[in-house]
Amino acid sequence: MSNYRKTKNNKSGIRKVDGVGTDPRVIRFFETLKSKEFNSLLYSKGRISQKFFTEDSGLYITPKQAKLFKLGVKLNTKANIFDGLSSRIVSRYKTYQPNQKGALYARYARLVQRYFDLEDNIKSQSKNFFGNLSFVKVYNFSLIGAILVGMFTMSFIYQYLGSSASARGNGNDSSRQAAWQEEAARKETAEVLSNGTKEEKEDEWNEEKESQYISQMVDYLENAEKEKTEKEIEEMVKGYPIEKMLPYILEQDRTVAAFLISIAKKESNWGKRVPVLDGQDCYNYWGYRGQRKLMGTGGHTCFNSRKDAVDTVAKRIQWLVKNKKLNTPEKMVIWKCGSDCNATGGQEAARKWISDVNMYFKKLNY
Repeated sequence: MSNYRKTKNNKSGIRKVDGVGTDPRVIRFFETLKSKEFNSLLYSKGRISQKFFTEDSGLYITPKQAKLFKLGVKLNTKANIFDGLSSRIVSRYKTYQPNQKGALYARYARLVQRYFDLEDNIKSQSKNFFGNLSFVKVYNFSLIGAILVGMFTMSFIYQYLGSSASARGNGNDSSRQAAWQEEAARKETAEVLSNGTKEEKEDEWNEEKESQYISQMVDYLENAEKEKTEKEIEEMVKGYPIEKMLPYILEQDRTVAAFLISIAKKESNWGKRVPVLDGQDCYNYWGYRGQRKLMGTGGHTCFNSRKDAVDTVAKRIQWLVKNKKLNTPEKMVIWKCGSDCNATGGQEAARKWISDVNMYFKKLNY
C-alpha cells in the first residue's frame, strides 16, 4: 500500500506524503525529482543545491571535526588517501581506539581466557581418559561394544517381534535360530579378544622397534654433530702443522679432541713453536714431558711419528678426564702447573693459560 497520494489542492499532481501533509518544501522536492533528471542534490532548509561539497571533501571543517580538534585528535584531510574507505571512519577509529586499560578490552580478554581454559580442560580430561589406552585396545573395545549391541538387538527382536519378523515361521525354528545367533556372537567375541591379545603383542613389538628407531636417530644426530665439529676443527687449523694430525685427533672422544686442539694452540701455536731433536720436529705440540729414550729441547718428549704423538697425549688426557674428572680447562690446569702453579710462573700465568685454552675448548666441547 502506497504511503503517499494525490491531493485535490495540489495542481502539480504531487501526492501527499503521510505524516507530512502539504509542506511546500516537500512538494518542491518531489517536483524537482519529477521535472529533471535525477542527479545528486543537497536539500537543506528550503534550498536545493546541485553543486555542493560533503564533509569528506576536506574543504571545510565540520562541527564534528571541530570537536575532535578540541580533544587533541589530529585529522588527516588529504584527499584520495583511502580507497573505498571513509576518512571519517578512520579518524573516529583513532578517537575510540581501545586500549588494554579499557573495561571493554578487559571483558574481551577475560572471555578469551575462559575459552582457552575450557579448551585446555577438555584436552586434559580426554587425555586422562584415553591416554592410558593403546590404539589396539580402543579398537577392540569398539568392536566388542558393537557386537554386544547387536546381540541385545537380536534378542529384543526375537523376544518381542519373533512371530512377525520371522515371516510367520515355526516358533521352534525361531528359538533355534536365536540360540544359533547367540552362539555365533559369543564365538566372534572370543575371536576378537584373542586377536586383540595378538595385536597387543604386535603392538609391544612395535614399541621395541620405536625404541630402536629413537636410538638410531640419536646416533644419527650425534654423528651429524660430530661432522659439524670436525669441520670447525678443520677450518681452525687450516695451514698449521697440526693439520696433518687431524685424522688421528678426530678419532678421539669429543672432550679429548677439544683438549688436544686447545692445549696445542696454547703450547705451540698448533705446531709452529715445537721442541726439536737434531733439527727434526718432535711432533710434541702439547708441552708433554714424559720420559723417553728420545728427548727434545726443553726436556720435552720426542715422538716417533704424528700418530704416536696423538695416541700418547690423548691417552694421558683421557685418563685425566675419566679418572680425575678434569673435564674443564680450569681443572686441567695441572697440565701446565703440575702440583704447584707458583713453580711454573705463578697464579697469573695459570689464569692466562686457562683463559687461552678455554677460548677454543668451549667452541668445540658444547
